[in-house]
Parts: sequence; structure tokens; C-alpha cells
Amino acid sequence: MARIPNFIHNTDIGQNFLIDHSIVDFMIGRAKLTPEDKVLEIGPGEGILTEGLLSTECSGVCTVELDTRLKHTIDMLAIKDSRLHPLWGDAVQFDYENKLPWMPNRVIANLPYHITTPLLWVFLEKLVPRGLNYMLLMVQLESAQRITSPSGHRERSPLGITVEAMWTSAILRSVPPSAFRPQPRVNSCIIEIKIENNRTLACDRTWRGLLARSFTQRRKTLINNWISGYADIDRDKALEILERNELKPTARAEELSLDIWLSLSREPEFYLKPKDQKEIQI
Repeated sequence: MARIPNFIHNTDIGQNFLIDHSIVDFMIGRAKLTPEDKVLEIGPGEGILTEGLLSTECSGVCTVELDTRLKHTIDMLAIKDSRLHPLWGDAVQFDYENKLPWMPNRVIANLPYHITTPLLWVFLEKLVPRGLNYMLLMVQLESAQRITSPSGHRERSPLGITVEAMWTSAILRSVPPSAFRPQPRVNSCIIEIKIENNRTLACDRTWRGLLARSFTQRRKTLINNWISGYADIDRDKALEILERNELKPTARAEELSLDIWLSLSREPEFYLKPKDQKEIQI
């Protein structure tokens, strides 16, 4: 697709358009789309990845784009291929349950880096319970590390633990800044997420609350984070929970395995009560 003449990129909304066709070829080859696949793409930009998706046998592609200056470009692709359904709006706030033409089973996208974490939480909560089982995403390397890091790694995160509980994630390859216009000042990579288990986990407020409160201050122990995060947990109660789960009093959130997190989420002390319901950003 030809470059849009005189287009001024809005980097405040993460407009670093993918321009390297070899990266598109890699993503399309990796996804192995079939006629049964329905794809959601966030931030199509000039449509280079969109065109790649439409070159496959997938049954449909739905794009969500914030910048309506790109409407003519994306609409022209839709005129050429009726499988394309362009939609417009903020991807994080978008009403996926009611405004999509169908529920996607694949998300393939070059995500705006500044919304990667909140957007993935939206996908896990809104789309995974309804059939989404695969994501192939261009993201900032730092975000990818938070998603894929195992227990004991300092980049371990609530999002990564939740993805691990759903099945698996992996960094596939790095992508140089020259693959984008304008070139980002951060390192990029392609990450693959496969989903098979615990499909409603991100909808579980107890699970989300436990992770959020446990990671509130990474340098603090679990005991201190729980005491400050839960109205009914004092030091003695926190120590009892740790002992039941064979954890040391000095344990920190990033050290725990997935099995331990799943066990902790079943502890009745962590069931959210009305006074614990305030949202904590994760």
C-alpha cells in the first residue's frame, strides 16, 4: 500500500506504522489462518498488515482504529474485500461485546505500545470467554518481558501470571526500529499468546484483586502488601495464609509460581468484600 501523502503521525496515540513487508510476511506465516478464523486487528494504520490478513483464507477481518484521518484508506480496502469490517473508536474503551460483527478467535495486530497492558486485560476479560484463543502481537520489548517472565524474574507481572494460567506465551523475534515509520525509540518484538485454560479467570474480581494488591509495591513483602490492601487481613492472618501455602514470611510477589497463585486465590480471606472493592490499576 502506498504511503499516505503528507500524513503527520500522532505519536501521542502510538502511531508508529509498520512498513516492513518481511515482518508482515512473518506474522502471516506464523498465524496460519484458515477459513474458520475471524481476526481482530487493532490500529491498522495504513493497512499493511490488514492487506496481509486479507491475503489469507480467513473468513473475516475487523479493524478498530482511533484516528479517523485513516478512514478513506481503510474504507478503500473494505470496498475491495467484503471480508473487511472497519470500526472506529478507542480500542481500550470499545464495546467489543455489542459492536463487533462477530466474535474473533484471533487477534493479530501492531498494538499502540502505550495501551498494551490495559488492552490485553480487555481482551482477556471480554473476548477470551467468548472464543478468542490466539494472539500474535507486535509490542514493546519491555511489555513482552512482563507478559512472558517466569516466577523469580523481576519483570513478573499480574498480566503475565494470568496469561500463564490460560496456557502459554512466547517472544518469537525482535523487530528493529527501521521496520516502522516514524521509528520508535524503544525495542520491539512479536509475541505469541495461546489460550486454552481458565477462560474466565480475568473476569474473577478476587483473582484480579489478589494480584493487584500483591504487586502494589514490588519491593514490599506479600505480608505488607496484603495488610495495606485488605481491610480484614492483619499480620497474624497474613502469616497464617503464607504458612498454609508453604511460603516464607519474606516472600515477594514476583517469586511465586502459578500453582501458588491459584492456591492463594482460593483462600477465603482474599474474597473481595465491599470495603475492598476499590479498583487498583494492574
